[in-house]
Amino acid sequence: MLFACNKEANKITPTPENTNTTEVFSTVYQTSNSGIADNFINDIEIFGNIVKIATNNGLSIFDGTNWSVLNTINAGLPSNKINCVQSNGTTTWMGTDNGLVNYTNGITTIYNTSNSPLPINKIRALALSTSGKLWIGTFSGGGLASFDGSIWQVFTPSNSDLPNNSVSVIKEHLNGVLWIGTASGVSVFDGNNFTNYNPGNSGLPNPFVFDITFNNNIVWIASNGGLTKIDGSNWQTYNMQNSGLPLNLVRSIAIKSSTEIFLGMAGQGVTRFNPTTNDWTHFNFSNSNLPNNYVNKISIDFSNKVWIATENGIAVKNN
Repeated sequence: MLFACNKEANKITPTPENTNTTEVFSTVYQTSNSGIADNFINDIEIFGNIVKIATNNGLSIFDGTNWSVLNTINAGLPSNKINCVQSNGTTTWMGTDNGLVNYTNGITTIYNTSNSPLPINKIRALALSTSGKLWIGTFSGGGLASFDGSIWQVFTPSNSDLPNNSVSVIKEHLNGVLWIGTASGVSVFDGNNFTNYNPGNSGLPNPFVFDITFNNNIVWIASNGGLTKIDGSNWQTYNMQNSGLPLNLVRSIAIKSSTEIFLGMAGQGVTRFNPTTNDWTHFNFSNSNLPNNYVNKISIDFSNKVWIATENGIAVKNN
């Protein structure tokens, strides 16, 4: 299964240092206590025991002991604002505000609108398919692109049935089909055709989709309308009105187990949801040591720790 990067950052006033003594999270990484490049975190990718962190001031890499940073100065990146990151062995792909970066064995290769068919330089989402093809989602205006190392393809509403040029997330299901989150709903691409779901023709509550993940054949969707579950032909949405979800603005989903789903929200921190018992547990800046209530990405590492990317650092939960 592949992972995709997060969305455009919220522009907010930085949160002051959290003095809450309820240490729900075992570790909080910030610039003041670690080698992380910036406290504003856009994406986290965990590949083996290596954690790669996309920040507003470069890409931070953490092996559990040592930190390193790739930026415009030491790696020739076209921008220090890294929106998303994807790894495949020795290759790291970065989506920046000024182009796509391939970083392999210390060599930086930049793709942009002037030297490639990349439709726009501001990259919002990346996903590596099982076939090795890189899928690229852009901010408004660029649409969806793919690159296999030599051949590019670009899909927009003008040349395909892609519903919107703003692509926020790309995920590949076990059957090889791509699920694409856009500003006009979800589009499912089988390599030939786009099948689109929006509030007008499905149970999707809101067209602005930010994350998609899978638990076997169940699809989970994060949108501005809450958390939506698709089980076959059945659609179910959990929101502030019908569940314990404290905010409908869901930005990230991470499945730790069948009874633990972590949700990151834009303004209310993190919620742990047990779909079996319908229990909801909230962690925020006020009741825990979560450093910020704006959560852009949640990832689970090889030891089942939960890594939470906020706009004021990273929080790690051991259990």
